[in-house]
Order: sequence, then C-alpha cells, then structure tokens
Amino acid sequence: MRILWQDLRYGARMLLKQPGFTLVAVFTLALGIGANSAIFSVVNAVLLRPLPFKEPERLVKIWENKPDMVQGTTSIPNLEDWREQNDVFTGVAAYQFGSFSLPGREYPERIFGSTVSANFFELVGVAPQAGRVFREGEDRAGAHRVAVISARLWQRNFGADPEIVGKEVMLDGENHTVIGVMPAHFRFPSRLVEVWVPLVPTPDEIADRADHKFLALGRLKPGVTFDQAQEQMRAIARRIETQYPDVQARRSVLLIPLHEETVRFVRPALRALMGAVGFVLLIACVNVANLLLARAAGRRREIAIRMALGAGRFRLLRQLLTESLILSALGGALGLLLAKWGVTALLSVFADSLPRAGEIGLDGRVAGFTLLISLLTGIVFGLPPALQSAGAELQTALKESGAAGAGPQRYWLRGALVVLEVAASLVLLAGAGLLIRSFVRLQQADVGLRPEHVLTMGVALPPAKYATPQATVTFYEQLLERVAALPGVESAGVISVLPLQQTGFNDGFNIEGRDPYPPGHAPIAERRAVSPDYFRALGVPLIAGRFFNAQDQANSTRVAIVNRTLAREYLADQNPIGKRIRWLNDDWMTIVGVVGDVKQSGLTQPSRPEIHHPFTQYPRGGMSLVVRGASDPMSLIASARGAAQALDPSLPVFNVKTMETVIADSVSGNRMNALLLGLFAALALALAMLGVYGVMSYTVEQNTREIGVRMALGAEPRDVMRLVIGQGLSLTATGLVVGMIAAFALTRLMEALLFGVSATDPLTLIAAPVLLAIVALLACYVPARRATKVDPLVALRCE
Repeated sequence: MRILWQDLRYGARMLLKQPGFTLVAVFTLALGIGANSAIFSVVNAVLLRPLPFKEPERLVKIWENKPDMVQGTTSIPNLEDWREQNDVFTGVAAYQFGSFSLPGREYPERIFGSTVSANFFELVGVAPQAGRVFREGEDRAGAHRVAVISARLWQRNFGADPEIVGKEVMLDGENHTVIGVMPAHFRFPSRLVEVWVPLVPTPDEIADRADHKFLALGRLKPGVTFDQAQEQMRAIARRIETQYPDVQARRSVLLIPLHEETVRFVRPALRALMGAVGFVLLIACVNVANLLLARAAGRRREIAIRMALGAGRFRLLRQLLTESLILSALGGALGLLLAKWGVTALLSVFADSLPRAGEIGLDGRVAGFTLLISLLTGIVFGLPPALQSAGAELQTALKESGAAGAGPQRYWLRGALVVLEVAASLVLLAGAGLLIRSFVRLQQADVGLRPEHVLTMGVALPPAKYATPQATVTFYEQLLERVAALPGVESAGVISVLPLQQTGFNDGFNIEGRDPYPPGHAPIAERRAVSPDYFRALGVPLIAGRFFNAQDQANSTRVAIVNRTLAREYLADQNPIGKRIRWLNDDWMTIVGVVGDVKQSGLTQPSRPEIHHPFTQYPRGGMSLVVRGASDPMSLIASARGAAQALDPSLPVFNVKTMETVIADSVSGNRMNALLLGLFAALALALAMLGVYGVMSYTVEQNTREIGVRMALGAEPRDVMRLVIGQGLSLTATGLVVGMIAAFALTRLMEALLFGVSATDPLTLIAAPVLLAIVALLACYVPARRATKVDPLVALRCE
C-alpha cells in the first residue's frame, strides 16, 4: 500500500508539471468515456434492466398470427377459450387502448387510457401507491364505474390530492369513482396511458369470435417454460380452428416475452449506437496513447537514470501505468458529468422515440460501468507506451538527448496507432453515412399526399352522449360544414385513422364474381371511413372514378373507394369502377373510385390494399379532422377548435399537429439514429484529425536535424512538404484500406436500420474514405508547412 501511495503521489506530480498535456488527455478521454456512459445508460434502462413488475420474466404477450399476419389481436370468445383450456398460465388478462375526455380548466382534455380486465393489475404484479385496483366483477355489465389513475395524472390534474381515492371523475361524460393511484414508474401498456377503466365487453363482442380487436397478456406458472407454453397454446389454437373453421382458419397463437415485445424495435439501433461509441472510445485511447508516446520520448533520459539507480523494469512499468490510470480516472469522472448532460439532452429531444424513457438515467450500474471502462481505458492506452519506455536499452537511452530522434522508423508504434485510428474512424463514417443517406431517402419517400398547409386534429365523441350512428354522423357533418366555411380554409375532411399512425383496422374481403376464398385465405385490406372532401384536403390523387359525395348516405347504395395497390393486385385485368367487393359477412359495396397509395403504417412499410367507405355508412365516434389552409395551417388552430367547441363545449380536441409534423414524428426513431451516429462520427473524425496532426507534428520535431540536412543539401520547401505529407498520407492510406475491409463487414449488421440504401452503398463507401483522406491531408499540412520553415543552421547547431 505504501508503494502504491508513493506511485500515486509521484504520478500526480508528474501530471501537474505538464498541465497542458494533462488537460488535453483528460478531456479526450472524457469525450469517449462520457459518450459510452450516456448510451449505456439508455441500453441499461431499455435492454438490460428487468421490467418493473413482479417476476417480469414470466410475463408474455399473447398474439394471434397467420401466415400473412405475424401478430394480430384476438376476440373475447378466443380469450375465454384460452383461459379455460390452458394449464400453463396463472392467468390471462385482456386490454385495449383508448382515450377519454376529461374536463379541464380552459378546454376539455383528451387523455390516453386503457380498458383492462379485472385481473390485469394482479397479473402484472404492481400494487397501487394509493387505494386499490380492480376487483372481480367490476368488469361486468352493470357494475359501478370505477377508474385507476396514473401518478402523472394525479399530480397534474388533481394537485396530488391525498384524498383522491373515492372521489368522482368525469370520463367521456360519465362519472367514475377513483379507486386507486398507480406508482410513478408504472406506464403499462403504454407510457402514454394515464387512466385505466374496466374492460366491459358488449354482448356483440362476447358473441362474435371474428371481432379481433383485443390484446392479451399472460403470466407463466412457476416451473413452466416458454416453449411449453408456446406448444400448448398452439394446440389450443388448432382445436379452436377445428371447431370454428370459418373465422379461425389458419390462425395460431404466438407468444413473445413482454420484455422482448417492449424493446425489439429499438434493440438493433441501440446495439449499433453502443458499437459506435465503442469506436469513439477506441479512437480517444489511441490519441492519448500517442500523447503518452510523445511524452515518453521526452522522459527517455529520466527513465534511463532511474534504471541506472536500480529501478527494475516492472517497477517502472507499474509507475507509468499508475500515471495512465490517474488520467483515465480523471477522464472517467469528467465523462460521467458529460454523460449526465448528454442523457438530459437526449431525453429532451428523443424521449418519444425510446421505450421506458422515464427509467433512463445514471444509476449504480452506469457508475460501475463507467468505472470499469475507465480502468480498462487506462490499461489500453497506457500499456503500449509504458512497455516501450520500460523496455528501452539503458546505455542507448543515456547517450541520447531528450529531444533527439532517428526518424520515423523509430516510431512505428505511433504509426500503427494512427492506422488503427483512421480505420476505426472510417467504419464510423461509413455507418453514419449510410444512416444519413437512409434518412434522406426516407424523407424523400412518396407519402402519397401533399402535406403542406394541412392541419390535423383528433376528435372523439363519447359513446354515452352520441349513442346512435345518426348522432355521430350529424355531428361530423355539422363540424365539416363549419370548418369549411372558416376564412383561409380551402377544404376539410375527416378520417377514422390518420395516415402514418402505425394503427388501423383491417379485415378480409371478397370480390363479386369470383369463387369464395377458403376460410382463412381471403385477402386482407385496411379499412378507413372518410368524408367526401378528405382526399382533396389531404391531396390524395384520384386515379379513376369519383370521390364520395353528399348522396352517399346510410340509406343509399354502399360504395367504396380502393387504393392503387388493391386495384393492381386484385383487379388488374379489368376496370375496377363498378365492381363490387365486400367485407366478410357484410353487404356488397360498389367501387366508385380509385385513389393513389398513401403510407398508412409508416414510411418504411410497403403500401397495402385499402378500402375506404363513406363515414356516413360506417360511422365512427373517433375521427381525425384534416384541414387544408391557404397559408400557415397553425393559424387555423383556434378557429377550428372553436368550431368543434361551439357544437359541443365538453368535447376535447387533441393531437393538434400539421401534417408535416405527423410525417416527421413517424420517422423520429430514424432521425435519432442518424443524428447520434452522425455526431459520434464527427467526433471520431475530429479525433482522427488531431491524431494525424499530433503524429506528424511529433515526426517533424524529432526529425528537425534530418530536415535541416536535406535543406542544407539543396532540398526545396516543396520537397520537404511532399516528404512530410507523404508520410502522413501513407499512414492514412494504410488505415483506409484496413477500415474499408472492416466497414464492408460491419455495415452489413446495420441492414435492419436502412431504408432505400444498401449496406454496401457505393456512394457512401467512396465518400467516407475521400472525406477522411481530405481531413488527413489538412492535418498533415500544418506540420509540413512548419517543416519548410526549419533553418538548416539552427537545426544543425542544436544538434
């Protein structure tokens, strides 16, 4: 311990003697360590930390699936059969997403919620922080209406009232008794959910096995494996298919662990980002190692004298490593501070793109990770210089002056580190270039509409107040009439599900005149209810036929408008106008128009068949209002909201956004990936430039005598510049070759993150090394310029 303390004090003194070197090394390490800690804090919260539930490893999502549908919702009859026939789950809970109107101070508020079966909270295994959760029977028709609220809603809307349990709250115009408040960390089944009410199926939902719109969650019994549960649920699905072939043909069951279900869409991106910051740290280590090598050259005589006085090589090695570990510890401490700021900035911009965002932060595991990589970093960048210094020949070192050198061949280790640095930078540049090009392609993707000057907002009618289809239709007709008459409005429409929302309704359909499809083999189409002017308001082109009009009412002939994909895939050999289609077990609809494809499920997803029908014939309580203005759509918010409030003052208007914002929000995850990887690549590029600059500056300094001799013998300044730049570019070229090989191998791991760009995109894989070569050329130019200013007489006199 005494020797260790002695090493620490001596190392601290040596670092304080060179504050410039120490500050540069610590800050360089802090950048690399801080980036790693920041991204690891996200990985830790999202991927590594268990869900905050009781025994979360036993929770699984239960999906129905078909060969043409990987994951799908289920029906109440199927849920009941699953509950009764399985012996692998302690329970199965059902739930749905929804939204509710809540009275507010100025305007009614629309809050997101979930309807859940009575055993939902018990199954998940989370107790309320106040009150209780649902009891058996409270999810049956006629039961007293109750609600459980989130801690966020309790604090925001009720001032954290300690007497909230037992009070009444108005949801969708109906009184509900608040029976419990959930803990702040509980945000399931979505981080947006702020209220839970019992799921009370209607008689039709209880009887209709084809009404697939419910989500299911199960908890495995102790001792039951995931594979056992999967096999039994598939067996149950086969029995149900045999009993009800018309509605259950080809439908099976797919189980997915709840944690995997939560993180599977962000796992590839987080792995790529963790790899990227690993490269940044590697480059930072290389830079500091080069700094230490340059510093070691100036300490050669000091090391030799200590060896002559009896210090062993191991003792010197330990001392030099101690100094490296002091640097890494300081870099780790500063890096942790940078990580804290980085996480705050990350969440302020990208919280909506990350699951479990509320759990992201610096904790003991992140601090331990930072300590570990700090220690490893100290060894990685400190060991090569220490070995070289401690391994120096005593007699040779004593004879050399502290500043002399014999040329670049003596510094092969520094050159090798530069090669490694350039190669790592090229891999990062290539990866960032691919993601940026992918994001640009994504933004250039044809959405199928004209988003400029379009305002969107959600409107949802409470079922208790608008209990009949006619009441729903009348409200929306009056709303559209009022909004269309507003100054600055060119057209207005409504749609049941706004494009790019990743949600919607789909069903099988048949085409008149063709043999009926076998059960389970009918083609699937997205179904949307729209108003006559919706397509004009959103700028969706009409390809054939007509749009809906005022004559398409509930008591008139059923009509439909299909998209280009459906017409091409199922009616390519004939004119689709006038043909009749129908949803399974529904009335025939006459096709009156064909419109262009609109990206309904995301810009990265291919267009799917769509069938639109008039909202008057298929009324829905929840719709999105789409308003096209003559200029800035944001100027229409107050008047459009006022039109809705004038019809029903208790009605909330929510999700008010321009269509351009809706499109931007749909690619927020892609934007996060491209921005972060681009940031890390820029950091790597800057570090690589500093690394090449440092090596070439050191080379010029160590070879001042040789340069002086060359100039004394007649070498021109351009010859000296060519020599220095040539040495730098030689190292860079070697690094580029190594980096290209690595980039070809590693960028293939990013294919799942790319859109419209190959993992071996030629333009990216050419541009990245060219950019790096230009940066290296600039980094070599300053030392080369300095070399041309060497005075031969001064250089020779110094020697």
